[in-house]
Amino acid sequence: MVSIEIEAFTRVEGNGGAEIIVENGNVKEVRLKIFEGPRFFELLTLGRNYWDVPDLEARICAICYLTHSVASVRGIEKALKVKPTREIELLRELGLLGELIESHALHLYLLVAPDLFGYSDALRMASKHGEIVKEGITIKAFGNHIRELIGGREIHGINIKPGGFGRYPTPEELEKIEKQSKALMRFARRAVGIFASQEPFGAKVKYHVATDEYLVGEKLIASDGDSFDYREKIEERSLSYSFAKQSLYKGEIFMVGALPRLMLKNEKLTPMAKKLFEDHRELLEQGYVSLNNLAQAIELIYALERVKEITKELLDRGIDGENVPIEVQEGEGIGYAEAPRGVLVHHYKIDEKGNIAYSNIITPTAFNHAMMELSLYEEAKRNYGTLDESSFIQRLEETVRAFDPCISCSVHVVKL
Repeated sequence: MVSIEIEAFTRVEGNGGAEIIVENGNVKEVRLKIFEGPRFFELLTLGRNYWDVPDLEARICAICYLTHSVASVRGIEKALKVKPTREIELLRELGLLGELIESHALHLYLLVAPDLFGYSDALRMASKHGEIVKEGITIKAFGNHIRELIGGREIHGINIKPGGFGRYPTPEELEKIEKQSKALMRFARRAVGIFASQEPFGAKVKYHVATDEYLVGEKLIASDGDSFDYREKIEERSLSYSFAKQSLYKGEIFMVGALPRLMLKNEKLTPMAKKLFEDHRELLEQGYVSLNNLAQAIELIYALERVKEITKELLDRGIDGENVPIEVQEGEGIGYAEAPRGVLVHHYKIDEKGNIAYSNIITPTAFNHAMMELSLYEEAKRNYGTLDESSFIQRLEETVRAFDPCISCSVHVVKL
């Protein structure tokens, strides 16, 4: 028996590794080890006033803080029976789009593209392909600008509040975003061509899961046509070798993220994104997890088009800048939002004083944990003995990178 250790994945967010167990020349098992320590955010919210919670939850992740804030306020608003206005919903969606643009650009151009072009990192890649790296950084900066405007700052913002915002953007700020989104379309279209050329690898996805609207939702949907509350069909299980739990849908391994969003909700895409999806539908329908990279590139087009639509609607309507009044009461609510990496769940119970009595958070990487492990197993079986050890480990790392994991977010409190 031989054990091959990947001590730490490179070019991913957070700390994780893998163990590949080989017996008699055959890959027997793969364990995806997420060993970053639990951060106890659910426990930290207990007993706190609901108003403080979204700001606290924004500290879970620096890359997708705004999605945590939005999922948090949505769960709180449902518990307190607060219905946000159309203006508030559009501005939150604008923030989510900015985060998606920033995160996808970071992942595709700086973390994945070096694999395609044969470099160990983006700095070395820039020596020969500087234009592509600059385009990625430009798109990323635009997403960060939107996120800073809506969330209050680029990292761990505190502007998204139950019932509205601390500060609303000005018409001039929205006009600037509208113009910039149009100018960046050319760069994003080039990215689709680049990532469509990547050879498919990893496991094939049997079940896709996403929210019922593109970036938020009232329910979850799956590729078998079901619509459900996460408590009804998602089963979480603990592992002896990982601080992140694994999730199953109806007892089956599933995937969340850009690829599931495209496969389940392509009818909601903007015009150019929908055309590009149709152009690559046959490839995407092969279902390999590596196609998540291409799906993210198509989502960059969607996000830039949708940003233009939202800013135009808001400018045509005019900005009222009014928050919705909140009446404290006992209640329970689930907030669903799509982080760049997939479905995010924030579930709260609030007592009659407005304090958090129960908190549960499930992140995209925790949802994808089992699919990541399966993909590593499939790739290990496919390539063990045919590649030297360095190339073998490189392919396994590429498989993990395709999920765009946020390992720090995935650690989850387990009560024993």
